[in-house]
Amino acid sequence: MPSHGQKTWDAVVIGAGPAGATAARRLSNAGASTLLLEKQSLPRYKACGGGVPARTLQLLDGLDISPVSEGHVDTIDVSRFGQHQFRKRSNRPLAWMVMRDRFDQYLTDLAADSGVTVRDSTPVQSIVENGGSYEIDTPTGAVAARHILAADGATGPTARWLGIDSAPTRSAAYEVEVAAPTTALDHWHQAANVDVGYRPWGYGWVFPKDGKLSVGVVTAPKQGRSIRKQTDRYLSRLGLGDAEAIKVQGHPIRYRRSTNEPVARGRALLLGDAAGLADEFTAEGIAYAVHSANLAADAILHAADPASSYTRSINREIQPELNAARTISRLYYWCLTTWPWLALKMSKHVNYLWRAFFRVMRGESTYARELARLPGSQFAQDLLQ
Repeated sequence: MPSHGQKTWDAVVIGAGPAGATAARRLSNAGASTLLLEKQSLPRYKACGGGVPARTLQLLDGLDISPVSEGHVDTIDVSRFGQHQFRKRSNRPLAWMVMRDRFDQYLTDLAADSGVTVRDSTPVQSIVENGGSYEIDTPTGAVAARHILAADGATGPTARWLGIDSAPTRSAAYEVEVAAPTTALDHWHQAANVDVGYRPWGYGWVFPKDGKLSVGVVTAPKQGRSIRKQTDRYLSRLGLGDAEAIKVQGHPIRYRRSTNEPVARGRALLLGDAAGLADEFTAEGIAYAVHSANLAADAILHAADPASSYTRSINREIQPELNAARTISRLYYWCLTTWPWLALKMSKHVNYLWRAFFRVMRGESTYARELARLPGSQFAQDLLQ
């Protein structure tokens, strides 16, 4: 328990990923006393494809991430069960490639420079609400906070401790970092592979990094048992079956599907993956994590009722995107499983679809806006509900 007279922080942020580090920095820059807790020793590896959509930089106020970038992707290579189909190229970068240990550390260092107190190797052991504050127990002692921002990921316990039952729908991802030969690195230079054909939905990916490739598979809910075998087969199809695996790790992805799924309670807010803010078309979560961090910081700094304000902001600014991405995903994968060759032929020749996707990735449009432009989109949404 905090001793009498011990400092009560304006905010304690749990988890030093993009959501936690961004929220902590914004709060500290506004004058809030902020403590950032990370259970692992920093820098730490994070299972993630490591593609940061270009739109994320807008949410980071134009932050220069070149010191930790390992290149960019401006081309999408589509294959089916490893067989090349076609490539589509954007006229500007779609995503920046990062290793999450370096990227997350960069954001955490910026938070520390803004005045945030950072404590790594400090797992939270329990949380108790006590009047106007929260008591947070850690191995190095208890701390008190007026607000809690839970950014401890899809498997973090904070939401459960706080009594926030959020985003129960899950899928699985499995990733391998491989030391690829030069020919493979040259082939995937500035190009990401999207391998389709997985049932009922899912895809394989290749993201190019500096001297290595990030290769993985994401599958639909309840399909996680076969994901390792699927990834091994995918690596073989890519000609990387014998490549040295530098790191291998699986992880769940949570999806918020309804405005009825809570993201806050009292003075505690869930951010990013902890709130299930990943979309079901790309399974991407970094942009939504940063967006939620901005909304959470604004709610704490300016709202009399942060939980209600934050929930309204999530429902207004992020949930429509998650809903639209889910509809697009269902349409796309339904076509792929029903008429695969027709779907691929349309994907190859209907450039509007790719221009729309590229606009979303670059932050020039949104899923909801692009979906509304499609003829019959409302009928399709109603049909797929």
